[in-house]
Amino acid sequence: MSQQQTPSATGSDQADTVQVVLVDNDILALNMLREIMSGWPRVAIAWTEHNGSDAFDHFRQCESGIRDLPNLFITDISMRGLSGIDMSRAIRYTNGTMPILGITSYEPTQFYHDAADAGMQAVIGKNELSQLKTVIMEVADTGALAVRPPFETPQQAHLRIHEEGLPYILSLSQQEKQVLTMCSHGYSNADIAQVLDVSPSTINTYITRASHKMGVSNKREAVALWTKTIGL
Repeated sequence: MSQQQTPSATGSDQADTVQVVLVDNDILALNMLREIMSGWPRVAIAWTEHNGSDAFDHFRQCESGIRDLPNLFITDISMRGLSGIDMSRAIRYTNGTMPILGITSYEPTQFYHDAADAGMQAVIGKNELSQLKTVIMEVADTGALAVRPPFETPQQAHLRIHEEGLPYILSLSQQEKQVLTMCSHGYSNADIAQVLDVSPSTINTYITRASHKMGVSNKREAVALWTKTIGL
């Protein structure tokens, strides 16, 4: 089977040292992986995060030029704050070069479809350290990550996701996210209105707008989707 390659995120054909980002909300797993990977040759941990939302904000700083873009982005699939799946889709909407690798404590194959749809290039188990090292060395040698169906190259996934339209995680306002999060925690519209010092009709407007952006038809569906997105 042929292997497809794309340029590295830095624009170089070969990266002697791979700048890796590592995101995992399991602090013990994050620290263990960071320690192990830091001992591998040609691997540098650019930065780590244990929250999906913080990791995405950190990545946007890289895109804006405040920080350097990494060569490889490794993220846990299931996280609080923002799932690895939704974070990957948001990243891939604007970035078509950087490989994204999903990691999980569960059976990796059950996430293949969702991960590929979100623009990842592979999913492996956290206990598959030899496979993880092989992937990183492949990026070091070629600046890219070979992909096999159902996965696509970063460029292919970027073009597809960009054509599908702005991911809802990027289109929701901070107020809409806040309201949805409070709904996910069981607050009623009246409770939220009181906490935010706005009218109940304003809360209804936030929920209606958010539902439209998320492509669902009502509050129940919006809250269910948001609850899954932030890992509650």
